[in-house]
Amino acid sequence: MQKVINVNQLTKSFKNQTVLNGLSFAVKAGSVVGILGNNGAGKTTLLQTMLGYLRADSGECLIFNELSPDFSANTKHKIGYVPQEAELISWMTVEQLISYTKSFYQRWDQELVNNLLIEWQLVGSQMVDKLSVGQKQKLAIILAVAHEPELLILDEPVASLDPVSRRNFIKKLIDMNLDKERTIIFSTHITSDLERVAAEVLIVKDGMNYFHGDIDELKEKVVRLHLLAKEPLPATLPIPGLLHSRVNGRNAVVTIENFHLINMESLSQQLNARITVESLSLEDIYVELHS
Repeated sequence: MQKVINVNQLTKSFKNQTVLNGLSFAVKAGSVVGILGNNGAGKTTLLQTMLGYLRADSGECLIFNELSPDFSANTKHKIGYVPQEAELISWMTVEQLISYTKSFYQRWDQELVNNLLIEWQLVGSQMVDKLSVGQKQKLAIILAVAHEPELLILDEPVASLDPVSRRNFIKKLIDMNLDKERTIIFSTHITSDLERVAAEVLIVKDGMNYFHGDIDELKEKVVRLHLLAKEPLPATLPIPGLLHSRVNGRNAVVTIENFHLINMESLSQQLNARITVESLSLEDIYVELHS
């Protein structure tokens, strides 16, 4: 399947702080990928560098086989982008801004625009500068999806929305992906939202690609083990990929990564312990990786 995005060894620093540190990944057409990471992990920097709003120190990003930031007009028409903070022309009305934005595109789904305006209770005569933060975010989303982009990039798209609007928008994302097989990339720190819509997750940690793949694959990679030994366990357990451990005499609870590389029978014999495996939710995994 065609790769819509190719990011290769992307690095970006601000003063003495490295934000992106040789980050690489690729996204196939029709994928829905959630980018997960702590605040300050580089999610926004990654998206802005991919789109050419920031210049990389080194490395490269190709979107539709064109090198960022030198996209052709045709490629720009294929991309919809919603920044973390909506940047809208404040002196226009909602209707005027929609009409103005529409003039730049060859395709425009006015029916979708009208439906979202009604659903999100946005009135065409409202002045943009009088909108609440959440209303501005809704309007920015409408402007980004109305021209039917093949690639939709969203930076914390639901952070300013109320729970009902968030759930409805996530359903819209799913519908857009199913109906048109759009490629959707979005950053978030809300793991429950990501699990509802994303088939894949990209975890950015220390400016690098910690994991990129199916969410189910991640859940098979990071697990929690419960140990009950016949004798007191050592304070430092000889378990590869150990993330966190809590040892109390003959009992221990440990979180590990790369579970698939561990021979459980051999480990059980080595520690003279009975071991049970606990699967973790995406939120649990996120907390374990960043605590």
